[in-house]
Amino acid sequence: MPIQGYEASVEAAKRALEAAQCALPRDIAQAVANAGWAAFLRDRHDVQALVDHIGEAVQQRDFVSRLHATADKARHQQPQRGRPPKSNQEAAQNASGQAQRGANDHVATI
Repeated sequence: MPIQGYEASVEAAKRALEAAQCALPRDIAQAVANAGWAAFLRDRHDVQALVDHIGEAVQQRDFVSRLHATADKARHQQPQRGRPPKSNQEAAQNASGQAQRGANDHVATI
């Protein structure tokens, strides 16, 4: 990735945020279209009634909490991307190894 100035970085971040915000409605539509239960929706009035029902449900904290908990569970079950974090034991071993090497680096050679 090329080095960018601050303003270019801010603009790139704004574009990424806008792309993410535009993706959410598309994701919702795709999820509903792919859902097996979507076949009972007869027309736009059924869709609007469903949206209204969801609008009422999100006013209840319990519904939102359960929704977020289910989504978090699914999110955590996905394979981890990137480098896995070091365990505490590995970090401690690496730190002690560096300390030992640091002490041996100053040994005089003849």
